[in-house]
Formats: sequence, structure tokens, C-alpha cells
Amino acid sequence: MQRLLSKLLLVEGIAAVAAFSLTCILMLADVFAREFLAHSITGALKLAVFSAIVAAILGLTIAVGNNAHFRVGFADNILPFAWVGRVGDLISALLFLGLCWYSIEFVSESKQFNEKAEVIYIPLWPIQAIFIYGFGSAALRHLVFAMQPELKPSSANQG
Repeated sequence: MQRLLSKLLLVEGIAAVAAFSLTCILMLADVFAREFLAHSITGALKLAVFSAIVAAILGLTIAVGNNAHFRVGFADNILPFAWVGRVGDLISALLFLGLCWYSIEFVSESKQFNEKAEVIYIPLWPIQAIFIYGFGSAALRHLVFAMQPELKPSSANQG
């Protein structure tokens, strides 16, 4: 399981870097075109926003996978029991599972109504599907961490 989580983290990291790089390239190309060619690249900024959203959601999964996300630590001193971490991961898994379920509904409706992005007129649902993946991946990781806490990386906030 540890190996699978590590490989998943690597793939998500590569995809996040690619998405963020695409964001930068599109924005720089559009600025260059406007400043030096006197016109912008149609849809470049819209695609840059979409790739930034992909990078951000993958950043969420990377943060969860590295146990580097923000967390509330007040219960650490109030409830210093060994199972508090497991309960926290279980609650987080349930919250992300709920967000994943809502994302599935949202993306399904977007596909059903054939919603398209303004300016570039591409279907929105393939881009929105990153929410399903991101929330599902975070839920899975928290569930694994709740069941096997030894697989959870030490917190980046400790130390």
C-alpha cells in the first residue's frame, strides 16, 4: 500500500507541475502576443485558468499525501489519545467523500446540460472532473491513514 501511495504521489506531482507549467506558458504567450503582436491569443487566459484549477486540486491531493496540509491542532492537547488521529482521518475521509459525491453530481449535470466554456466553447465536464479525482483521492488517503496510521507521513508542521 505504501508503494502505491508513493507512486500515486509521484504521478500527481508530475501532473501538477505540468498543469502549472501550462498555466505559465499560456499566460506568458498571451502577454507576449498582446505586447508584441498587438492581439491576444483567443482562449489562452481561459485555458490558463482551467490548468491552474487542475494544478490547485492536485496540490490538495499532494498536501494530503504528504500530511502537509493545514490542520486544527487544538484537539491534540485536549484529547491526547492515540486514536484521535485515526478519528480525525476518518472524519476527513467522510468530508472528502461527501465532496466527491457532490462533485460527481455537479459534473454529471454539467455533462447532461452540455455546458461549454465561454470563448473557447469546449465542454466543461472533463475539466470539472478533476474535482471528482481530487476529492476522491484525498478521501482514499485519509481512509488509508485511518486504517493504517503507520502509512501516514509525519506532519510537516512538526519539527
